[in-house]
Amino acid sequence: MKNNFISGSFRILQFAIFLGLIILPASAADSVVFFPSAAEVSTHTGESISFSTSSVNSSDVTWLLDGVMVQKDLSCTSSVYLVSKNEAEAYNLTVIVDDGTNVLTNEWFLEVIPDFDVTFSPDSEFITSRLDREPEFSVNVSEGSDILWYLDDELINTYANENDSSYIPSVSETENYSIKVHISNDNGSVWNQWYWTATATPSQIISGSSSGGTSSGSVFSAEDYSNVKAKYVSMQVVNKGAVTKFSFPDEKNPFDYLEFKSTVNSGYVKTTLEVLNNRSSSVSKNPDNAVYCYSNIILSNTVLESKMDDTRIIFHVDKGWIDENRIDVDSIRLNLYSNSDWKSFPVKVVNENDGNVSFVSTTSGFGNFAITGKANETLEDDIVVVDMGGSTMSDPSGRKSDDSGNRNNSNSENEDVLGSVLRSMKELFIKRNPVNN
Repeated sequence: MKNNFISGSFRILQFAIFLGLIILPASAADSVVFFPSAAEVSTHTGESISFSTSSVNSSDVTWLLDGVMVQKDLSCTSSVYLVSKNEAEAYNLTVIVDDGTNVLTNEWFLEVIPDFDVTFSPDSEFITSRLDREPEFSVNVSEGSDILWYLDDELINTYANENDSSYIPSVSETENYSIKVHISNDNGSVWNQWYWTATATPSQIISGSSSGGTSSGSVFSAEDYSNVKAKYVSMQVVNKGAVTKFSFPDEKNPFDYLEFKSTVNSGYVKTTLEVLNNRSSSVSKNPDNAVYCYSNIILSNTVLESKMDDTRIIFHVDKGWIDENRIDVDSIRLNLYSNSDWKSFPVKVVNENDGNVSFVSTTSGFGNFAITGKANETLEDDIVVVDMGGSTMSDPSGRKSDDSGNRNNSNSENEDVLGSVLRSMKELFIKRNPVNN
């Protein structure tokens, strides 16, 4: 009877599915539809393009443009985000659909093309030439536009309602430069950027009179060469909003790397790290605690220091130095010499192995650094000798004396000894556990 009931129920279920009366559950991926289906999409400046998502279940939908949330719709089965950009640029659009059980994500690469014809020269993004052979940068536009030229993010020239424009940088130092042009009109705007490495002229090389850095040289410092234990140079292109990392891979160098985000485009930037034998000649005082290492960190673009966010320095300290000097690991700090004094920055342990302890720290600038640590107080320094005295007394003849008459004095002496021990223990505890106001 039971088997007949199950068999009959199964036939009814089959019939219902055949008639479309029952919808079988779909997978999470099949329950959400994204539009457009193509991963790469293009549009023109000033035009609108819509992106959408629809889902079977009620979901929270979050839209991100270049990683920044631009729209959020709660408890919906469909969501639409409209994009309209006047700036010709590439964008990344991300949508996140969360129905409380599953989270699905889709990404689009959106290229906004200028609604006018524009050409740039030279074609290459990176240019290297001598100071006396400055390159010419030019732009041609199909319609009258406002054209702005920038050198290292500083506005140099401005032109209104022009179709053609060019710029030849006039500089006197061998350095890495960023040249940027911005074109705008009623149909939108677009920009282009070049990176120019200016090298020394033959006469400068012969006379040694060139100033600044070259594409292969390091940043100059005033440190006495005899005090420089090792020198490392790293060069990177610094782009606005991107994390730039300068690495110094050498076991003998305590600094592993530094990184930061820049708020401006700075082109090629060189960072020089000098590991010193002793305190820098430009520093007038020692830090408060024991010094593990003195060093100089110098950027070729000093203006960039005021344009940084999220600056991090990763360094390591040898465990042998920590053990030998009885250093408290929690006291290790990165210090920067600024305004005639040492400024200390907090650190965090990020890794530890048999040989080193690695730390991460921040900094408010670059220049003269010192890695320091404070020595622990040890038991050897805190030994307290207490004379407990004897429990019996003897006369010169060696006979044991009767202490019945001196019992009161003995009890008093024992109390004094106990008080002395307690006082000593209290002083030791206070000494080893100072209270910082």
